[in-house]
Amino acid sequence: MDITVEQPLPAPLSPPVLGIDMGGTNLRHALVDAAGGTVRSSSEPLPEDLGLRAHAPSRVAARYRDTAAAIGLAVAGTVEDGVLVWSANLGLHDVDFRARLGEGFSGPVVVLNDARAAGLAEAVLGAGREATSVLSITVGTGIGGALILDGRLVEGTGQAGEIGHMVIDPSGPPCNCGRRGCWEQLAGGRALARAAAELCPGEADPVACLVARAEAGDGPARATIDHAAELFGLGIDNLCAVLAPEVIILGGGIMARAGLVSDAYRTAARSTIWGGRTLIRDSRLGDAAGHLGAALAARAALA
Repeated sequence: MDITVEQPLPAPLSPPVLGIDMGGTNLRHALVDAAGGTVRSSSEPLPEDLGLRAHAPSRVAARYRDTAAAIGLAVAGTVEDGVLVWSANLGLHDVDFRARLGEGFSGPVVVLNDARAAGLAEAVLGAGREATSVLSITVGTGIGGALILDGRLVEGTGQAGEIGHMVIDPSGPPCNCGRRGCWEQLAGGRALARAAAELCPGEADPVACLVARAEAGDGPARATIDHAAELFGLGIDNLCAVLAPEVIILGGGIMARAGLVSDAYRTAARSTIWGGRTLIRDSRLGDAAGHLGAALAARAALA
């Protein structure tokens, strides 16, 4: 007599999710599988027109609505409940991206700050993947951050990670947040540009001029960079005293540009009192971190 052995059906493959990163100049997007691998990716410049710019992510999402199970958007600015409240880099405010991306789409939509998205990706897929507590620091025009514990982004009441607005010097320069002496106003890219403009008036790229003068042995130029690095290290030390993360990941435009400034910042980050047991690592994912982090957040919303 014949015996029929039923073979189990193969497990269905998890559908990909769409991750979109809306930076200051470009819109990067990718379909990402359950393992964090990129199925399909693309990049395009953001429109100059603000109205078209605000609709750019939803135009991208429309191409993938029949393919993606969820959509994640990382955006450079302050995000509350899916709404971009304000963004200096994008020139947009009060844009309900979650509603726009969700039009005609049945899956979940997640919108989060780009620094938090990048930190999540680095913690899960990049430089912090073996650690249980990761602090990601993005050093660009300003300073952004993300705290990830056991692979989950810590959001607190909604704005956890605004480390650039930690006050370092109450009598320091004013900040857009309404206070003075915030960390990013003393050690971010905008702070370096302001200091460089004083030493290199009239230069098209004052920061490049500042670095060139410092490398040539100019004392005031080198002192300016060293002072910014010292204040950067002070912020790192404060964060280590409170959070004591296993790993700190340094990313963003300033850290990605090899040279005197990023070297000085790394040295300062490793020369702290409270961070002696914290590993300082560079970002591994680079420009892909934003859309990968958005995809990870979207995947989590499916659970």
